[in-house]
Amino acid sequence: MAELKALCMKCRDNKNKPTMQVMKDPQVESKPGKGGSMRYSAKGKCSNCGGNMFKFLSKEDADALKE
Repeated sequence: MAELKALCMKCRDNKNKPTMQVMKDPQVESKPGKGGSMRYSAKGKCSNCGGNMFKFLSKEDADALKE
């Protein structure tokens, strides 16, 4: 995975919808979910405005970002 894109709530288009931006310095986290499964997520900063970003990931994407 070359770059991680997620919705930025601060960067809006002309219809006031959040836009997809590249996440800088994603930090991968894993937490237990319901039913004993694990949930993977990434937290980082927007490359455009510097706002906080969050995205849920699959196990494969989380493993690829950890490397």
